[in-house]
Amino acid sequence: MASLNKQQKRAKRAKAKAKQINIHGRKPAALDDDLGHLAEPIPEYTLAMFSKMRDAEAISRNEMLSVLLTNLAFIIIDHPELLDMENADDEGMAATHLAADMLIDYRMWADGMDRDTAQAWLSEPQFITDFSAALDVYRESLEAPEEKAE
Repeated sequence: MASLNKQQKRAKRAKAKAKQINIHGRKPAALDDDLGHLAEPIPEYTLAMFSKMRDAEAISRNEMLSVLLTNLAFIIIDHPELLDMENADDEGMAATHLAADMLIDYRMWADGMDRDTAQAWLSEPQFITDFSAALDVYRESLEAPEEKAE
């Protein structure tokens, strides 16, 4: 396990990345024991996140989105190459695209949806509202410990 100092630094970087994440998206992948329908195999870290998202979604959509935001911040830290900087104006936009891609891939994995149906789900006004609320809660949770420490 990493030292406390290293964990704190990692959490701080995750917080900075999380502040950049907004929703308005791109493309994701899928998750199942049958990965034959996917163009590329899904990395283990993505499969692990999707599994956690599915378990959380059984509780509520907000729980699922919270799991996404928490895990995605750490994935970006560990795999910065996932951010498509060529098709984004800045890191925040690239993180937004990645979040949207992951959500579409998750829906394809969890429900076997095709990409168009998954993208339509992502564009539903209620989903956008729910994502925005989850993002606000997540950002507040990152700021709360910082305020107490000051």
